[in-house]
This record gives sequence, structure tokens and C-alpha cells, in this order.
Amino acid sequence: MTTNFHNNFGSIWESFLSFEIDRSREALRHFGNANNYFILQTIAWHNFYILHKNQKKEKYESFNKAWGLKSFEFERDSPKLTVLTVSQISGIEKETTRRTIKNLVTDKWIVYSRENGILYFPSERNNQIMIEFNEIVEIPLFLKLCEKVKKLS
Repeated sequence: MTTNFHNNFGSIWESFLSFEIDRSREALRHFGNANNYFILQTIAWHNFYILHKNQKKEKYESFNKAWGLKSFEFERDSPKLTVLTVSQISGIEKETTRRTIKNLVTDKWIVYSRENGILYFPSERNNQIMIEFNEIVEIPLFLKLCEKVKKLS
């Protein structure tokens, strides 16, 4: 695979960059601005990570069902997501992260408390936006990228 990757690097990398640009453009359209998008993606990654760890399942249907519930019941020992943690994971300055988290709370994407940290808990409307983004935008773009890489590798 490494040899094929190197031999087809130009086509593969162009496809990857196209995926990134298309995904980012659509994310900006769905989530308003780059900070909202990236910080919400960081929070979603954290929730997905814990969900994956707790479920120990791999099938899309399992995740889709759990994600569609919009709120997650995590074990008490699950790592709490703080403003500082989101800032460190995302690379976005702490004060910008704090302001963005405040906006995401106001816009009903997440909830935040010092006791529980940051939790993905969207309004029903926002949950539908997230599901639409995943199913109509993100997954098809990712599958297209995977097919291209598979074909060239």
C-alpha cells in the first residue's frame, strides 16, 4: 500500500484536500463560523470517543441510534470536557474557546457547568442539523474519498 500511495500521491492528496475543503465549506454553512464548527467538532469527537469506548461496537447503526438520542449517559469516570481541554485539543486560544462555548450554549448546541463540564446536548432543531450534516454531507464525502484512495492504493 505504501508504494501505491507514493506512486499516486498527487491524485490521493488532491482528493483528500478536496474532501477537507468541501467538508469545511459545508460545515461553515451548517454551523455558522469556523470557531463554532471546529469547537463543536472537538466536543462531538469527545462524545463519540466516549460513546465508542462504552459501546464497544463498530456498526454505524449503533452509533447513529445513540447519536440520535442527542444526549449521552456517560459513566461517572468518563473524562470531563473543560474549556481548557477543548482549547488544548482544538489549538484555539482559551479565551476564544470560552466565548465560542458560551455562544454554543446560547445557540442550544451544548450545555456547560463546572460540575459536569461541556456536554453535547443540542435542541431538537440542532440535532436534526447535525444528523443532516453527518448523513447528507460528511459521510458521502468521506466515502467518496475512501473509494478514491482504495482505487489508487
